[in-house]
Amino acid sequence: MRRWIMSLLLFCCVLSEVFAADDKPLIFGVLNQQSPIKTAQRWNPILKYLAETTGLQFQMKMGATVQETDAMMGRGEFDLVFTNHNFRKEYDGVYKVIARLAGNPIYGVIAVPTDSPIKTLKELAGKRVAFPSKEAFVAYAVPMAALNTLKVKVEPVLAGNQEGALAQLRARQVDAAAVNSRFLSQYAAQNALPYRELFTSEGFAELAIIIHPRIQQGEAAAIQKALLGMKHDPKAAAVLEASGTPGFDPATDRDYDNARKIYQRLD
Repeated sequence: MRRWIMSLLLFCCVLSEVFAADDKPLIFGVLNQQSPIKTAQRWNPILKYLAETTGLQFQMKMGATVQETDAMMGRGEFDLVFTNHNFRKEYDGVYKVIARLAGNPIYGVIAVPTDSPIKTLKELAGKRVAFPSKEAFVAYAVPMAALNTLKVKVEPVLAGNQEGALAQLRARQVDAAAVNSRFLSQYAAQNALPYRELFTSEGFAELAIIIHPRIQQGEAAAIQKALLGMKHDPKAAAVLEASGTPGFDPATDRDYDNARKIYQRLD
């Protein structure tokens, strides 16, 4: 009798661990583009919608810096990530693209205040230029590749994220700032920043949502379906509006081949 009771208790413990594992949320990593508060305000409504639509649970997570977030991705700590840093050689080939932010391509931009005397990229030689971080793709790798082609050496000022880079430009602490085109237009409209573009790159696909191969195929398909359906679901309209997000479009790894080429040029 005692042995039967012990076996039953052991079975219950194992069963509770299985349920606990099933209830464990999927960790959704987000690239550091804005402050943690603004990032949470943007992504938590989306993750709540995904949970209600798929029946899965999600938890947003990011490192204190871009470098930490990238390192977490490299260690496989995220189940899904919103990023385009995975196309660097050291990360490429692990996660799989399942969607991308909807909208037109994004462009790397180097901007100056409208009243700046600087008119060309060559005039930036020796000037202070704000970048989010050395890990930023469109806002560092792309403009830096353009500057290197012209053999223009600038004094990089690493601001932590795009918001910080433009805040420094607005405060006239730097001569120029490198950011992505979409973020630049949004920030300028919200913060009354008049600017002029010195450089605009070729177009690149918007940031991707990528998924780790350990996620079961059925769950991955459900998440992808929910993401791509947001633009057409009336229930998601308020979510997208609250998060300032246009929805998500289909994407594959091949859509980011030109991003890989930029990284290769800087290696």
